[in-house]
Amino acid sequence: MENLILNATPRGDTGKGVARKARTAGRTPGVVYRAGGSATPVSFDVSSLATIFRKTADPNTLISVQVEGTDARPCLVREVQRDPVSRNVLHVDFYEVDADYVVTVEVSLTAVGRAAGTRAGGTMRQLMRSVTVQCAAGVIPKTIEMDVSPLEVGTFMKVSEIPLPPGVKILYTRDFNVVAVEGKRVSKEDAAAAAAPAAAGKAPAKPAGKK
Repeated sequence: MENLILNATPRGDTGKGVARKARTAGRTPGVVYRAGGSATPVSFDVSSLATIFRKTADPNTLISVQVEGTDARPCLVREVQRDPVSRNVLHVDFYEVDADYVVTVEVSLTAVGRAAGTRAGGTMRQLMRSVTVQCAAGVIPKTIEMDVSPLEVGTFMKVSEIPLPPGVKILYTRDFNVVAVEGKRVSKEDAAAAAAPAAAGKAPAKPAGKK
């Protein structure tokens, strides 16, 4: 796993005024904390954080926050506060975790393959775009792939049928559908009925041997 480092400096003071001064100086305020531990106020260059997420395209990226004068701390971004108008980042909460620490996060679902039913005129619908998973922080998948190629018209893939990477568990209380293939299935009777008008318009075939 690539070591993605975000350099940060400690903030001695907290409060709206101090945070405003940090942003004016081109630094974004944040806090690094872990379960059962004290929080460390920091400031950092938000463009460096944005670069990391552009590179990984994964909101669950594990980042090594290097606070000046201390060892790097592996963290997940737990919360981002934005200005409601400008959408500029105002504050970031970094949650410190060990690689084997079990976390609960939201992970995207990606359909792969072409559903068999679409070849018969059906339409595939992905009903869920993400699921809540539980796993160690060091093995959070970027996305969970679902092979939809076996799905025929009128069939579904349920959340319990999604193959998962080792150590990853989807949390759910009911076995809901995540993918459906919809459309009219053409029966033998429908096909025969459609062919009947064409057959009725033809002249009857002459018996063999007669003129």
